[in-house]
Amino acid sequence: MGSIGSRTGTSGWLYRASKAALNSLLKDVALALAGRATCIAFHPGWVRTDMGGAGADLSVERSVADLRRTIAALTPAYTGRFLNHDGSPIDW
Repeated sequence: MGSIGSRTGTSGWLYRASKAALNSLLKDVALALAGRATCIAFHPGWVRTDMGGAGADLSVERSVADLRRTIAALTPAYTGRFLNHDGSPIDW
């Protein structure tokens, strides 16, 4: 919902705007802390939670396992990026 480049629909305007604002803040922090911290925005996937609903693609366990694996593989070269739970890049 925070990706402008991946957008294909018009639902959730305010929610999308809040996620895009958060991603903008992350990018600013990544630039401000360059060389001192690795700052990444993550999309956990469409997860079967109260918010995601029963029809969501991923179990909580799968999303968390993917995120942990992705975080473990990060290097400072990834700072300022927006990544999917599996580590694949997402268009801002």
